[in-house]
Amino acid sequence: MIEKRGNVTKIGDLRPTQEERFERQMDMAFKAHPYYIEIFKKMGLTRGDIKCLDDLTKLPLTYKEDWIARPDDFRLDMSQISWATREDKILWEIIFTAGSTSAPTPFYDTSYDHYARISQLKRTAEIAGITPEDTVINLFPLTSVPHQGYLSALYGSQAVGAKLVSGYGGSFDGGFGLIRRSIESIKMIEKQHGTVLWGIGFFLRRLIMAAQDMGADFSSVSLVMPMGEGCPAGMREDIRRRMATLGAKDVRVLNGYGFTEMHGPSMECKELKGFHLPKPARYFFEFLDPNTLQPMPAGEPGLVVMTHLDRRGTCLLRYVVGDICRLSYEACPECGRWEPRFDIIPYRTGGIIKVKGTLVNVSALYDILSSIDEIEEYEIIVTQIDPSDPSTKGGARCGSTGTGGNT
Repeated sequence: MIEKRGNVTKIGDLRPTQEERFERQMDMAFKAHPYYIEIFKKMGLTRGDIKCLDDLTKLPLTYKEDWIARPDDFRLDMSQISWATREDKILWEIIFTAGSTSAPTPFYDTSYDHYARISQLKRTAEIAGITPEDTVINLFPLTSVPHQGYLSALYGSQAVGAKLVSGYGGSFDGGFGLIRRSIESIKMIEKQHGTVLWGIGFFLRRLIMAAQDMGADFSSVSLVMPMGEGCPAGMREDIRRRMATLGAKDVRVLNGYGFTEMHGPSMECKELKGFHLPKPARYFFEFLDPNTLQPMPAGEPGLVVMTHLDRRGTCLLRYVVGDICRLSYEACPECGRWEPRFDIIPYRTGGIIKVKGTLVNVSALYDILSSIDEIEEYEIIVTQIDPSDPSTKGGARCGSTGTGGNT
């Protein structure tokens, strides 16, 4: 049940809607999903064995490597579904995620999925506070591979009715003369009186630094959205200080957490106060112990596992995202919204490493290093101090060659 209270959506009971959508998604999976049909047969599972979300644990986990190896087999064959509409069947676009191989992995959207993506990104923009009065500068690069970041700024801004200007930065030009240099993007922000800067975190910071060198006027900017990576408190303060020298006052710096497979990011309503799920009925999340892969107690952080509940193109069940996080179902104390939100900073499972027998959460160092004013950039490197000396195995050193937050 979803109830509107002015600008606030209250989710009285999300589970019934999720169960209804899960039932339909499983109907499609048993009839039209090449990969999972193979899994069902191998495990001897029939449609009657998977009746509700609690039955998901009967299915094995799906890892990114599984999807990367056979991306076309994760695409529903909607021609096998009798009730499917034209929108369910037509391939609208393909978004790519890099994965762990050199070949980008396709994520297929039908027309239905495309509308769902736009709807979700509209909500994302609204949570961030973007309105029809804003002028959003899309500073994600124009690339040869369609990627989620560019589409987030494009669709989210357009859907709320904001003015949208694309920076068209990037490396590949192909003789078309489309790619703009940073100096051109900076002048464009000034000329268009941009109010929102939306792009990859490290690039936004570099662009702001270049604007400082030029003595640019960014006084119209009120919101900076560095995405695609974490943005710790120190980095936000650094961006805010630099923006102040460009004439921008009381700038908000909002971050998101998401991935291509989720249609876009969950979004902060206020800095470091959690990431709201824009459309929570489209997904189901489990949180597992990363060692035993058993469910964590309610409210405890765990390995994030996502199941699609409303897809027509690429569909993933019990998909291991690779992050550690948790969801809160309490109303947000900042904005009052009732959408579930990730209320801690996610970190990759690979962020926990062993140094000389001691487990170290490298992610915990981000805020510490970023909060030190004298450190503008850093990189964390764990290696042997002396490769030829076994006694130094697991030694660590910290350099300062990467943008704040890199590892």
